[in-house]
Amino acid sequence: MKNNILLPIEQIGREFDYKLVLAAMCSENDVIYIGQHDYLYSISKFMSGGFYIGKNLFSIRPDGTWKSRHTKLKKRGFSIMYLDEEGAVYWGDEDTWRRRLNKRINISEIDRDDYICSWGAFQQNHYQTETKALNANIEVTGHPRFDLFKPKYFKIYQDKVSNIKSKYGDFILIPTAFAWFNNSQGYKDSFSKRWSFSYEDTLEAKKEQIGNWSYSGKTFCSYIEMILSLSSEFSQTNIIIRPHPSENTSAYLHAFSNISNVFINAEGGITPWILACEILIQDGCTTAVEGNIANKPTISYQPNYELKYDMFLPSVTAIKTKTIPEVIKAVNNVFNNKDLSKDLNDNLKKNNRALSLLENLKEEREFDSFDKVMSVLKKVIVSRKNEKNDQFNSILFLCFRVKFRLLEVVKNLLRPLFIEKYKNYKAIQNIFPGFDKQDLLTKIKNIEKITNSKINLKFFNKNLIILTKKG
Repeated sequence: MKNNILLPIEQIGREFDYKLVLAAMCSENDVIYIGQHDYLYSISKFMSGGFYIGKNLFSIRPDGTWKSRHTKLKKRGFSIMYLDEEGAVYWGDEDTWRRRLNKRINISEIDRDDYICSWGAFQQNHYQTETKALNANIEVTGHPRFDLFKPKYFKIYQDKVSNIKSKYGDFILIPTAFAWFNNSQGYKDSFSKRWSFSYEDTLEAKKEQIGNWSYSGKTFCSYIEMILSLSSEFSQTNIIIRPHPSENTSAYLHAFSNISNVFINAEGGITPWILACEILIQDGCTTAVEGNIANKPTISYQPNYELKYDMFLPSVTAIKTKTIPEVIKAVNNVFNNKDLSKDLNDNLKKNNRALSLLENLKEEREFDSFDKVMSVLKKVIVSRKNEKNDQFNSILFLCFRVKFRLLEVVKNLLRPLFIEKYKNYKAIQNIFPGFDKQDLLTKIKNIEKITNSKINLKFFNKNLIILTKKG
């Protein structure tokens, strides 16, 4: 039975690699479409039947209203597996976490026969209460991208890690997460309802939004000061700044333009950079969790610490510092081979609050998140009981490709005339620059070794690839 499986991508550096591994784990009956999420949704119109695995069913418009694709996909015969990319790294208390989870999904649209892959038991319990999906359809899987930091999957990145190390040596990695304040789309977007937890136009809602923006801004400025101090204190050590894809990089480029050991590099995904670094420094970023899982010394620099803005999981998976001298001391300790993480990790093993948020933090798991997500997919396929092959109209798709290409040529000529739309287009290009064919072939070769499978690749354009398994 042929199955259409759609794996949408929003941020290519964050999502692409683990979805390639999932594709390699699919069966010979599956046709896997991996593409930029808007493009992939457009070509789903030429399909009848399939499986949609991802989070891009729902998004928030700047005015705070839902943009939903869920119902239309269901009408085309698609079964839904919701797998979020931001399911656990939140600030605040449990009530704030629940509000954030409700912002990720249009609760009212989830149906009884939809499936949700949860990062941990906290999200599972929440969605079992808040949605109409059957309890058995909401399963704790953890998230596959965290398992890429386990030794089993290191081979995917062996060439890139070697290249990075040969170029930068033993470097300090500083991924930044200040997109709210240092927004590539400007302050108009930062103060839009898209960024707010509350869609009510009230003074309290505005205070909350301004408070979060202000915290991000103060910390952003403190990080530039800290990086400058590190560059002087460790003048023989390279420092790599990895701006968030939604950040404006100009402040970093100007502030460190004449500092010889500071580099701003946002190329590719973050995973090989974490695997290659000696030390990782961040504040409230998912990379703290990834660094911890990769057994990298990870430091949280929190110069403006306030409990209500504290990102819980990054905070408990990293060494805490509040001042620049504390950061320098921690870095010196790591370079002098002192183990700063033992007590931290011993406490993490007993931290039920953290373990309930992210299954990947549990030390002993019979199956990793790739296995668990694939187990849910098999369950969905069986439950559908479809006796017909999923369909794909290749003629209509060809017509769409020609039309899309012609429209892109015209739009590229006109976009610079419409400033706001052009900014939005450039922001999307930053987070999804398109598939690189040579990089893709290298990754597939390494993934084939890990999964013991053979993969056929059709490279259609920078927005779409189609994969099948060789018999």
